[in-house]
Amino acid sequence: MINAYLLIDAEPARLQDLVEELADMKLDHTVVKSVHAVAGQFNLIAYVEAPSVPELGECVTQGIAEAVGIRRIETNIVIW
Repeated sequence: MINAYLLIDAEPARLQDLVEELADMKLDHTVVKSVHAVAGQFNLIAYVEAPSVPELGECVTQGIAEAVGIRRIETNIVIW
């Protein structure tokens, strides 16, 4: 199982909606386990579990990045 934290820059007016939209998002076997609005350079952090790196990539590019209001995503894969 691959775990990752996604640092997301989103339009401020969409933050609350995005937290709800992204929470429990599933794409194949990849699941967004949690999403939090935060202060700082990025304004959302999501924790994702995926069976493999390619499936994590699909979730980011074909799922999360397609949500209205997402401007940029930085993916940080957990190494231990």
